[in-house]
Amino acid sequence: MRAYNSIHVQNRALRQQADRWQREGLIQPDQREAIRQAFPVPFRESNVFAELGSFVFTVLAVGGAYAFVLLLINGIIDNKAAFAGFNGLVSLVLVFLLHTFIREAQFYRNGPDNALVVMAASFLVTAVNIALPDSAALWLRCLVSVPVLLAFAIYYGEVIVAFMALASFFASFFTGFLEFDWGRMALPFMLMVVSLLLKWVLNNVQSRLTEADQTYFADALSMGEWVCLIVLAAAGNYFVVRELNGLLADVPAGQARPEVAPQIALPALFWVLTFLIPAIYAYLGLTRKNRMYVILGALGLAGATSTVRYYFPLLPLSIHLTLIGTLLIGTAAMAIRYLRQPRFGFTDVPDGESPRQFFLNSELLSVMQATGTTINRQPDMKFGGGDFGGGGAGRDY
Repeated sequence: MRAYNSIHVQNRALRQQADRWQREGLIQPDQREAIRQAFPVPFRESNVFAELGSFVFTVLAVGGAYAFVLLLINGIIDNKAAFAGFNGLVSLVLVFLLHTFIREAQFYRNGPDNALVVMAASFLVTAVNIALPDSAALWLRCLVSVPVLLAFAIYYGEVIVAFMALASFFASFFTGFLEFDWGRMALPFMLMVVSLLLKWVLNNVQSRLTEADQTYFADALSMGEWVCLIVLAAAGNYFVVRELNGLLADVPAGQARPEVAPQIALPALFWVLTFLIPAIYAYLGLTRKNRMYVILGALGLAGATSTVRYYFPLLPLSIHLTLIGTLLIGTAAMAIRYLRQPRFGFTDVPDGESPRQFFLNSELLSVMQATGTTINRQPDMKFGGGDFGGGGAGRDY
């Protein structure tokens, strides 16, 4: 079951790709129009500024209405069961309003429906947490929130709710381990293991989905991969582990927390992981032509270099930043110049991030063949190695 028609979502992605290809001169206007006719999409169309504005307006409107009702029945806050039921009722009202918008106004991620999904999930999570005993630990409250948020994320394919579910899961794991005396020492290793397992689960889920469902959940799955890889790199970073360990360390009564975080156990191991994990990301990105790994590898190596500078400052910060900035600008300029012509599957020419189904959909190819026998290639159009980019896909074309 899906809130939106997954076939229409896939058609929408194909039509958007056809629009990009027509702007780039790869297909003729009549071919684009034929594709739009062959793949109908009843969803309402809007631009990104309207979507952002309507999202913010909907959040403010719902929040204002919620606060106004609470002012009228302010005594309900003192009654725990009644307040939990009230938040649950608000969530149901928002879900009803959301489905009315989807059914009658043909909304699909136009702003108001995104906001209603996020707020409906938030109010239901609030109701569940209010219903829990006051003595319930934070890790339990976060863990109970995960299935509620995950259900909304699966049904609506909403990336913000999916992020909330992942954040709740990692928060539950993080705070739960701190309940044990040995938890603080084991936490970085357990976070790395859990991140790898979640990444493996997401890859397996994605491989089992149909093409239409892959498009439906593309943003949520992409965000999940990014979060898992970022947590993995952060959990092995020396700076993050040492400074967070210092913040979580118990300070005797009457003493101030030391300005410099104390040394951690196994420092050599974390120094190795600080550079090793980003280096692996960079290697995977270059060998698989995967944009996500390349970006994370570059950012991770930059963070590793900054970590070294933080603990072993060889130069003043201003000189250090000037040298690093000059080096990065020079490297970027050389890379852009070098990759004007495709080399080893890499190019500086934007590739439009074409989805695989645009090439593999036989009906779409038939439509293009019926309206034109060849692609209108521009004289200066360079074809070279690229990737299907996005949230971690790694197919070359």
